[in-house]
Amino acid sequence: MSKETKWAICSTCDINCGLLVTVEDGKVKSIKKNPDHPLTPNSICVKGTNANKYITHPDRLTHALKRVGERGSGQWEQISTKQALDEIAEKMKQLIAEDGPETIGSTYGWSSNAGAASRRFMNLLGSPNWTWTGYVCLANSTVPSKATYGFWQFPDFHNTKCIVLLGHAPGPQRWTAEYLWIKDALDRGAKLIVTDPRRNSYSDQADIFLQIKPATDSAYLLAWINVIIEEELYDKEFVEKWTIGFEQLAERMKEYTPEWASEITGAPANKIRDSARMYATTGPAVIPWGAVPDHHANSTQTLRALTILRSITGNLDVPGGELLMGYHPEISSDDEFELNERLSPEQRKKQLGMDRFKLLSWETLEKTGPAMEKVWGKKYSNQVSGGAMAHPASMWEAMKTGKPYRLRALISQCNNTLNSYPNTTHIYEGLMNLDLLVVMDLIKSPTAQIADYILPATHWLERPNLFNYWDWIPVYQGGQQSVQAPEECLHDWMLWRELGVRLGQEKDWPASMEDAYDERLKPAGLTWEKLSTQERASAPEITFKKYQQTGFGTPSGKVELYSSIFEELGYDPLPSWIEPPESHVRKPELAKTHPLTFFTGMRENYWFHSFGLGRSTKELRSREPDPRMQIHPDTAYDLDLSDGDWAWVESTSGKRIKLRSWLSNDTHPNVVRVPHGWWYPETTGSDEPGAALSSLWKSADAVILHDSDEYCDKEQGNFQLRGLACKVYKVEDGTEGTSYAI
Repeated sequence: MSKETKWAICSTCDINCGLLVTVEDGKVKSIKKNPDHPLTPNSICVKGTNANKYITHPDRLTHALKRVGERGSGQWEQISTKQALDEIAEKMKQLIAEDGPETIGSTYGWSSNAGAASRRFMNLLGSPNWTWTGYVCLANSTVPSKATYGFWQFPDFHNTKCIVLLGHAPGPQRWTAEYLWIKDALDRGAKLIVTDPRRNSYSDQADIFLQIKPATDSAYLLAWINVIIEEELYDKEFVEKWTIGFEQLAERMKEYTPEWASEITGAPANKIRDSARMYATTGPAVIPWGAVPDHHANSTQTLRALTILRSITGNLDVPGGELLMGYHPEISSDDEFELNERLSPEQRKKQLGMDRFKLLSWETLEKTGPAMEKVWGKKYSNQVSGGAMAHPASMWEAMKTGKPYRLRALISQCNNTLNSYPNTTHIYEGLMNLDLLVVMDLIKSPTAQIADYILPATHWLERPNLFNYWDWIPVYQGGQQSVQAPEECLHDWMLWRELGVRLGQEKDWPASMEDAYDERLKPAGLTWEKLSTQERASAPEITFKKYQQTGFGTPSGKVELYSSIFEELGYDPLPSWIEPPESHVRKPELAKTHPLTFFTGMRENYWFHSFGLGRSTKELRSREPDPRMQIHPDTAYDLDLSDGDWAWVESTSGKRIKLRSWLSNDTHPNVVRVPHGWWYPETTGSDEPGAALSSLWKSADAVILHDSDEYCDKEQGNFQLRGLACKVYKVEDGTEGTSYAI
């Protein structure tokens, strides 16, 4: 009987906690927190402890499937993974011969660790139509920071004296490592400012809590800048020496008073003013990333306001502030592995959505490149894969209508595409019009159910992982493979290599993932074996205020409060307020027909995104059996809703979803919180009414969301997921059907 303990990295969510996995005779016996992990010590959640349930689940995919009936009919033929790859590659060759490589698209999700590999494949193929779920949140946050000060910041929780949480609420069961970092900081006496439309787990601990209307974050942030400038609370020495555009900024900010922001946000003006003072005077301070600023049609303005606040208060690259950590000096980055230089200028210009939404496009990656290369040594600094992404909604439209050209194939890796982006109807209509849809996943997700080929994926317990938060920080950690995957399951990374080899890319691919890791680690004197079994992690010495020797990675070499990159792209070089597309201020007539405001995007404790195996696992599903809409008791009373009643939430799209009522005084009377990513794996294959695609249309937030340009951030193309108008009404007998007929 053999027994050993593996140092693994859990990839269920973006925190990627280091765990200890005990393996006996090739099977997982226990999964526990790792007290000695260099980045995430003692961090684990219920999703991690139950991971072994996913790989042994009876619904887990272990063989490749080929569609033999009509798309979505549920008729499949089991074939070998090799045969599937051979046939997929041949079909891709045919499509490329007819319409060029840009006719192939790809998208991947959080549970995969093959983002750099997928982009490498697409670059070598010649297609600019690569995207991923980071377009909706996280990845899109990086570019405003790069345009302002030349790198994406990482908060120094361990030394900070003030934390600002913008609707972001890490807890024991979600973003657990960050929850522990915040807890330690608060125990040391750090100040806490919380903003949220509802009272969350941090509201009662906060020194100041601003309960705001959804999608109004940029209003109070602009007012913070106003207060900090008007009361001269900014770091005068830093601003004078290391910024440009302060005078223009000060002039623009004059109109954004706390009283103005109070009218928009609903938060008292005195609390907006006090919170600005606290942030500016009790530093060093951090504003950690959270999904909320990414989920607005004014996302760019919000993110730009955040970069300016960090800058003028002197919190950049100082202990306890926002660290600009750069790259590991001896380990090859994800950016370099992507081979971005191999995609020709002609093909880059064909990227879908680039004509309208330039900030996340190839054009911006090229513009930010020279200055960032001068400071950081990387021509294509593509942190968190946050640059050169095709616009998702433009991809669906190209599939559906052929405009501006036809996108004929999509490879979706560990990404339930129908439920990972807004407007499921639009996505569905696009995917159904494809000549080739390939889905790689652990379970037969709704997207997999309309695929031409389903490829069985490996789980994080079954693959090695060299991880550094996608070039966010220069700390590389090694996660060991704990157990062997079923024979026909394919490592995420190997999907791209195997397709690449079949499409003429063999000389550009290492033989295996471990060989690729060895190549990247070699300059540091490391091998994959040594890093993953002995060193565990590799990191350079952390230094501060590096800009004093190098300048900032911007065209001017300074923090660009007035952004030259934005100006060159034709966008406003200073932040401003943009009214949300469906606020009752912009569209007062909606107050009569859709009197409530809803927001979505919240991560549940027990699954991440549309995590199918989590919803199929008894240990998790029993904790949250149904999707719940959070609504204030007074509002529920007026609607004749009791706690636990099923209710419809209907948006201005005319579509509706069915959710259980969860009455809570924590939410504002005019605001409804809608859960994210729901579907019902237990109904897969059922002929019951409304059960098509595992009842996807019943409760998925994406069903009622918009993705037209009106609802997109004009610089990035990001989507409005918060602050949308809705009406809520009780589900009566006989009204339990779906809102969309397949």
